[in-house]
Amino acid sequence: MARLELSQTVVVLDLDDTLYPERAYVRSGMRHVCNQLECLLGVSFNEAFEVAHESEENDWMDALRRLAGLPPSAKDSLLWMYRLHPPAIQLDSACAQFLEHMQRDAAAVVILTDGRTVTQRLKLQALGLSHLRAYISEQYQSEKPDPARFHAIERDYRASAYAYVGDNPRKDFLPGNTMGWTTIGVVGDGTIHPQDTMDLPENALPQHWIRNWHEIYPILC
Repeated sequence: MARLELSQTVVVLDLDDTLYPERAYVRSGMRHVCNQLECLLGVSFNEAFEVAHESEENDWMDALRRLAGLPPSAKDSLLWMYRLHPPAIQLDSACAQFLEHMQRDAAAVVILTDGRTVTQRLKLQALGLSHLRAYISEQYQSEKPDPARFHAIERDYRASAYAYVGDNPRKDFLPGNTMGWTTIGVVGDGTIHPQDTMDLPENALPQHWIRNWHEIYPILC
């Protein structure tokens, strides 16, 4: 495959588990909800966080609700506390360096992510990326692998090449592969979703897998 001319390439980035580990967001949300229960209801933060952590793989919000003596209907309030909290997440240094390089040298850098508009924008703000244009599923009523937002990016940014960096082979790469984009998968640790590809068709897989951000430069530069 020919090397891309970066100055003529739009670099499109997934958010969760690509630019940062989503488990960090989950842990941040847990801490926020536990802090709120302590401030509002006098629940011990340490006890609440231990309960949430032990219930992480199941229903930690319901466990916290019971600990706080709240009715089942209050679970919705805890859920919105979580969704609207200012997340304590950050880019690692290699990812931040990569983004700085792309914003300097690529034709454009944009975000394409599934999720709720406010929640995803709070994440981008925490990561220092709120200045990037974001194509969020809630705004477009379209979730990957639907290609609608991929086509929208091509309409909005005319370029000779497009590259998409994601992590989930079950939804991230099929649209870009079909449209002739360069697709790059970031190998994760499997804490949020597995990256097993055994039952997937070839055109659902990324053209390149990378284990760290340093490996992406020979593909894009």
